[in-house]
Amino acid sequence: MLSVKLHSIFANHSIEEALMKQGFKKRGENYIYKNSKIQVEAEADFIDRTVEISFSPQLNLEEYKAVHHLLVELIKELDAQCDDSESLLGYLSEGTGAYILTNWDQWVSFLQEAKFRTLEGKKVRVLDEAGKELAAGMFVNYSADVFSNIKECTVITLFGERTYKGDNLKVEATNEW
Repeated sequence: MLSVKLHSIFANHSIEEALMKQGFKKRGENYIYKNSKIQVEAEADFIDRTVEISFSPQLNLEEYKAVHHLLVELIKELDAQCDDSESLLGYLSEGTGAYILTNWDQWVSFLQEAKFRTLEGKKVRVLDEAGKELAAGMFVNYSADVFSNIKECTVITLFGERTYKGDNLKVEATNEW
C-alpha cells in the first residue's frame, strides 16, 4: 500500500469531521472512503493529531487523480502538513521521484506527453467531459492547460482535418487500424 501522513493538525480542526466531510465512513477504528473508482483508508491518531492515508499502488491515472484530489481537499480542510514519501508513483524524465502530491503536476504532464506521442497517427476517439463521442479519426495533436486537461484536439476524420475544443476532452485509442 502507498501512504501519505498528514500532521501538524491544529486542535481547532476536527479530524473526524474533516474525514466525514470528504466522504469517509467510520469502520472499526479506521475510516474508509470508497467510490466506484477507488478505496482509501485513513487511520487517525487523535493524540498526535495525525492521519495516515493508505491507497492501492495498482491504480490507473484517473484513479490516482481522484486520490490526489481527495488528499488536496483534506490538507486544505485540516490545514495540515504532509509527508508523501511513502507514495512514490514513478519518475520524471530527469530521474526525480514523482509522488501523489510532490511533483504531481509534472508527473501527470510527463505521462500525458508520452501517451500522446504514442497516439500520433493512430485511430482515436475524442470524447467530451460527459463521455459523448465528438469524433473518431487519426490523431494529429492536442493542447492542454497547466493541469493537463485537454482543451483542444485535432484529428483527421472522413471529412478532413478537424479540431475539437472543450474544457476537459478525453482522447482514447480505438485499437483499430
